Amino acid sequence: MAKELDRIPIGKVRRASKFVTTGAKVGANYVKAYSKAAFKGKLDKEELDSENAKDIYDSLSELKGSALKMAQLLSMDQNVLPKAYSDKFAMAQYSAPPLSYPLVKKTFIENLGKEPNQIFDSFGKTASNAASMGQVHKAELNGEKLAVKVQYPGVGDSIKSDLKLAKPFALKLMNVKGKEVEPYMKEVEGKLLEEADYALELRQSMDFAEKCDKIDGVFFPNYYPDLSAPQILTMSWLEGEPIGAWMKKEQSQQKRDRLG
Repeated sequence: MAKELDRIPIGKVRRASKFVTTGAKVGANYVKAYSKAAFKGKLDKEELDSENAKDIYDSLSELKGSALKMAQLLSMDQNVLPKAYSDKFAMAQYSAPPLSYPLVKKTFIENLGKEPNQIFDSFGKTASNAASMGQVHKAELNGEKLAVKVQYPGVGDSIKSDLKLAKPFALKLMNVKGKEVEPYMKEVEGKLLEEADYALELRQSMDFAEKCDKIDGVFFPNYYPDLSAPQILTMSWLEGEPIGAWMKKEQSQQKRDRLG
C-alpha cells in the first residue's frame, strides 16, 4: 500500500484529501441542520444550501484550477444547482483567493526568463483580480497601464485528473443527479484545455479584436505577444466591472437595452 501511495503525485493526494475534508464539513452541516429541524419541526433548506455552498467554494478556491472552474461553469446554468450554490460559485469568475507573489515570480522566470520587475517599469505584487485558472496583475511599461494575466502552476496538466476527482464529489456534495452533470463534463474538459492554452487565447483575442474593430461600443485591449508566454498573457488595461455588479446599480432602461 505504501509503495502504491508513493507513486501518486503529491498534488493529487492533496486534492483528494481536500475533497474528503470538505465532505466531512458538509456532513457536519447536515447533522446540524437536522438537529435544528428536530426542534423547529422544519428543515431550513436554504440555510443548509448556503453553508454547504460556502464550505465547498472555500475548498475549491484553495485548490483552484479545473475543479473550481467546473463549479463556475455549473453556476452559469440556473437550472442545475440550487440558487445558493449558483450565487457562491459565480464568484469564481473574478473573486478567488490570489496566488502568492513568489509563485508568480517563479512563473515569470520559467516562461520569460526574467522576474516581473526586470520586464515592466512597475508590477503589482498583489493580484487585482483572481479567478479559477489564473489571476491578473496591474503593470506599467513606457507609460502604458497593462493587465498581466498569470496562469496558476500545473493547471493545464491537472485538468483531466481534477475533473475525475471532482465529478463524484460534485454529485454527492451538491446533490446533483449524474445525468444532469454528464452533458457538461466533456464540454467542460475541452473548454478548460482551451482556456489553459494562452497561446491560443492570444491568437483568438487578436483575431476577434481585428474583426470587431468597427462595432460601436465594443472595446478590446491591445495585446503584446512579446510579453506573453504559455502561462502569461499581457494586454493593455481596460477599466470595467462584472455585468452582475453593474446590473445591481440603478441603470436607465436605455442603458439596459443598449447592453442587451
